[in-house]
Amino acid sequence: MENDYKLMFIKNKLEQIKSAVMYTTNSNIVRLPNDIVEFESVDEDGLLWFSAHGPRSWEKAYELHFPTKLIFYRKGCEYYVEITGTAVVVNKQDVMYGTNRGKLLLKVVPYYIEYTETGRREAGFKKLKAQMYDVFMNTLGLSRASQPRLTESQY
Repeated sequence: MENDYKLMFIKNKLEQIKSAVMYTTNSNIVRLPNDIVEFESVDEDGLLWFSAHGPRSWEKAYELHFPTKLIFYRKGCEYYVEITGTAVVVNKQDVMYGTNRGKLLLKVVPYYIEYTETGRREAGFKKLKAQMYDVFMNTLGLSRASQPRLTESQY
């Protein structure tokens, strides 16, 4: 039951961001290029479904399952998600025979999911607090720039 809550939490966060950068982490010479993928859904088994751009020409040497790393990040969101797992090309027959050149359908078996909050709200509040302090000190005439300094005379 606890895993269902965690799975729903991750699903909601991924739906808010919607896209990720996919890095293939295998060491083969011929591999799918890094790509921006679109999040589709999460099934009951915990598999993540994505759509990716199909390569311009399908090579027979491309692996149909490979290790991958997905990084979900969107400007303005106070969190990001990193997923490490194994990706499997689901519509391999369509892509190999040229009937679906546009999109690859991938399912990812996640091994490790990391959710990280960036804490930008605190930084914004601290910045506002520092600005208010400077305004307050300037109105009192206690600014560091306006304070007299003692210097030695050169005579």
